[in-house]
Amino acid sequence: MKDLRSTIEEIAHAKPDQLRDGYLNRLRRLLRLRRDHFEELNEQGLRLLDRSIFAAYCDCIDIGQGDAAKSVLKDVRLTLSLTRASSR
Repeated sequence: MKDLRSTIEEIAHAKPDQLRDGYLNRLRRLLRLRRDHFEELNEQGLRLLDRSIFAAYCDCIDIGQGDAAKSVLKDVRLTLSLTRASSR
């Protein structure tokens, strides 16, 4: 098992293409959380989650994966509740 220091060191020196899957998976996970828990969250919870989604999207753009991030955002299975949010 790796120790935490070596893991942090690897992340700090990772190239953007090595971070791609992690960043895109985080964006997918946040969108799933929003979709699956939309009805349970109050306005503040939704705002916090939306800011996290935006930050994850910006991280993808920063590593040159903007098109892949846009594709994730367009995935209807992940963003179903986003359209319901406007009716709230």
